[in-house]
This record gives sequence, structure tokens and C-alpha cells, in this order.
Amino acid sequence: MTVRSDVLIVGAGPTGLVLAIELARRGVLPRVIDAGDADHRESRAVSIVARTLEVLDDLGLAEDAIEHGMPLQALNFYQGTTTLAEMDVTAVDSAFPLDLCIPQWQTVRLLRERAEQLGVSIEWRTRLLAQKADEHGVTVELQYADGRRERCETRWLAGADGAHSTVREGAGIGRQRADLRRGFILGDVAADWPLTRDRFHVYFARAGLLAVFPMVQGYWRILANTAGSPPATPGLDDFSALVGDRTPLDSRLHDLQWSSSFVARESLAERLRAGHVLLVGDAAHNHSPVGGQGMNTGMQDAYNLGWKLALVVNGDAAETLLDSYHAERWPVAKAVVDATSTTTKVVTGSTLVARRARRHALRLLGRLNPVQQRLSNAFGEHLVNYRDSPLVFQRWTESPAKAWNDLAGAGPQPGEVMRDVYLEGRDGPMALRHLLRGPGHHLLLFAAGTTDPATLEAWRSAARTAMAGHGEAHLITRGHLPHGLSDGVAADRRSRAHNRYGVRRPSIYIIRPDKYVGYRGDSVELAAVNDYFRALSAPHVERTAP
Repeated sequence: MTVRSDVLIVGAGPTGLVLAIELARRGVLPRVIDAGDADHRESRAVSIVARTLEVLDDLGLAEDAIEHGMPLQALNFYQGTTTLAEMDVTAVDSAFPLDLCIPQWQTVRLLRERAEQLGVSIEWRTRLLAQKADEHGVTVELQYADGRRERCETRWLAGADGAHSTVREGAGIGRQRADLRRGFILGDVAADWPLTRDRFHVYFARAGLLAVFPMVQGYWRILANTAGSPPATPGLDDFSALVGDRTPLDSRLHDLQWSSSFVARESLAERLRAGHVLLVGDAAHNHSPVGGQGMNTGMQDAYNLGWKLALVVNGDAAETLLDSYHAERWPVAKAVVDATSTTTKVVTGSTLVARRARRHALRLLGRLNPVQQRLSNAFGEHLVNYRDSPLVFQRWTESPAKAWNDLAGAGPQPGEVMRDVYLEGRDGPMALRHLLRGPGHHLLLFAAGTTDPATLEAWRSAARTAMAGHGEAHLITRGHLPHGLSDGVAADRRSRAHNRYGVRRPSIYIIRPDKYVGYRGDSVELAAVNDYFRALSAPHVERTAP
């Protein structure tokens, strides 16, 4: 029997689950398979950065994640007992100015529960054996744990099946590969160390790098490079030897919970889409764990792809919209692979010149606040942008500043992430990010100095009409809420939202479902809203302001 589905996701790790959730909450129920067991507890990835916490917040999961993890505020670098530098990770411009240490299996558990609430079921111990694509979709052969095989037809096949992706290989998508020739071991252990548990601790020694991260229930994650090939299954003795050799910490460890080893390799798929096949996460890009960007980048791949794929499946956008997934995320993946490769070589460099250069750079880092702030935003993945995307537009001029917005900056450009701020609603204070929750687009209409009730009501009505079928419209006024207007209206009592968005006169912003700016214009020209949504169906036309 042939089973048909709109979307088949191969892989139920964090990336595949985010994609499943994003589809399901837009009315597209995907089929999800995974070759592993349902109760598999992998602790490999433990870092969730600020931007990914914002993604989880949109899914209603950030508070639970923080409750089950360890919020970290800084990254300390040492050589022996000397502190070389301290990097403040809270300098990121985010509602979640922290880095969260949480075992990967806990992240998966939260995402699975959310997916199941939306009606998604995961078929465990189910393998993809073969695939054949044509212009209409993909025919696949699946195998269950009991050996039974099934033929399945799907319109879209999403590979979230890791670095050794069967989906990628079956689609014939090539990749650029490199071997960094660096071995690593990692594991979760108990130790009696006098270290502050609100930060990462990274030790540099002549023999190599050793980093320790605080975990829940008093455990520590250890990550260290090895001189040669790492042991297949690292034990307590392996970790103890490296702790004693590279740090001033007590090397008496106990209660090893989990361990793994690997040789750092990197790869980048040549493309993220091949017809009806799409790649996300490690299937598309794989790199060293230094920097903790892998899982975060994969989850944000899925967050970018999910709303677009749902529009296509639901018949609300042309298939060409999915070309923008590659256009937006492939440069991000390449930048992550390149940066991680360089960082890995720098932090594991053992020559005298490398050690001196590293020590000098870290000491400068500890003294320069602007550098720290930029690194904190980069570490939190808040500098990721799609400014060169074919989907984003603007019609924006620099107007003279008003007296009430002397502090106004340029505001987020199209392709940059939205900026959170608190507003006043009819039920009290609320965060803009919560106002923007939901599966659709959002239109922000900033009233600036306009206070006439009739004009505001006309704007609100016209904005709702323009957004019909696409999402919600929100009127943001300065000062108090206007009398007689409350539904769909928020007050910017201290002009902070107007300042954060660079608004100097009545203006509009379209915020995409992935919370990036899709369009901005510094006039109430709502015809531009219609032009923006028409562009979603043909995103690869030459970019001009609508």
C-alpha cells in the first residue's frame, strides 16, 4: 500500500521537531520518522543561545527550558590560575540575555511534548531506505523495526537526519568537506570544584584546551581536545588526566553520566533545496562543537523554513518561495562553518606563537566593552540577518528627528530581527514579542505624533483589511491609549518603541513569522503591504521597493 503525505520529516532531533511544530501550528500535519529509539537520551549539545531562546519563546517553551537548565551570564578564560578575560554574554540585545546550559535530551523532550500537543506523532525505529524524486514530489521506501517495508509518496521531503544524512545522499546534493584533524572528548561528570556556576570556564594549557560548563543537579560538562585520536568511549580516567594536566582544578572526578568522542570535521551542502527535497540542520552543515552553534543554527533553519513551507503546502504561495530558504540560510550556515573552523584552530593551537597571540587577544577582549558587546550579540546569534534576501523591502527616508525621539536610532532594517520593547495594552504592560506570537505575519503601524481618534481608527481599519488572510495588525500610539480605541491598539507611553524602531513620523513595519523585518516604510502607505505579500509568490525578482 502506498501512503501519501504532504511533508515527510526524516529525523526527530531538535531541528526536525522545530520544523514539525512550525508546520503543525499552521495546519500542516507532517509525518515524522526517526531511526532511533524514543527513550534515547543524548546530551551532546548543551548550549541554547539568546536567539534560539526567542524561538522557543514563540513556541511557548522558553520558560520551561530555563527552568530545566542552567542560565549562564559569562565566559571566563584562564591560563593556569590566571584569569585572561571575562566575556559578558548578557550584553546581547535580547529579551533573553543569557546562554542556557541544558542537555539535548531535555530540549528534545520539551519539543516533543509541544509537537504532540499539536497532533504530531513520531514513528521511532523507522528508517528511510530509498527515495526517488520527480516534479510532483518524492517516493520513498521506509523500513520499520520489525523489518516491514512501506512505500510512501510525499510532496516534500525534509532531511533533518544529521551529518550522515540519507536524505542528502539520496538527493545527490554534494557538499564541501574538510577534516580539522582535531580530536575531542566530552562528558558529564560530578566534581567538587570552587567554580562559579553562572558561567562557562575555559582553560588554556600548552597541551591543549579544556572547557567546563555547569549542568543541572551539580554536574559539569567537560570538553577537551586530545593530542591524538580520542578514545572511542572516554572514561573517568581520561577526563581526570586532562583536568589534572591542563587546569588547577581537583582531578578527582566521579559519577560519569555520559561521554562521547569525535574528530572535528566540517561540511556544507552545496544547496539546501533540490526540487522537493529540503535539508535542515546537520544534514546541511556540520562543524566543530567549539562555540556551541550547531544545534542553534539547525533549529533556526527550521524556524526559517517552517512558515514558508506551510504557505506553499496550503496553496498560499508558489513553490518558488522555498528558494528563499537557501538564499537566506545558506550564507548563515557558511558563515558559521567558517567562523567555527577558525575558532577551533585558534583555541587548540599549541605553538608558542599561537599561545602568545591567543593570550594577547583575550586580554584585549577583557578591556574593550564595545568588542564584548559585539561578541555577545554574535555569540547569541543576534547578528544573523537576511538583509540581502530577495524577500525583504523598504521605502524609508531619514526624516528630521522630533523632540520626543532624540534618542531614536536607525531602527531594524528589512532582514534584521525585530526588537523587543514593552507597551501598554488594555490589560496592562505587555512585551512586543508576545504581541507578535502566532503563526502569521504582523503589521506594526506606528502613529508617531498623530493623536486624532478618527484618523487612528481609519488607519487601524485599513491595516486590518490589508492584513486579512495574512496575519494581524497592531496600531502603536504614543502616550496613553486613545479613548474609545483598545482592540488591536497598544500605547508606547515613553516613546521607547518609536525610538527602538527609528520612527520619526507615521510608519509601518511588517514582521515575518520568524520575527525578522520583512518590510518597513516611513509612511502609512498600505498598498505596500499588498505588494509585499505578492512578492512572496515570486521572491526572485530584482529587489526594488514596493
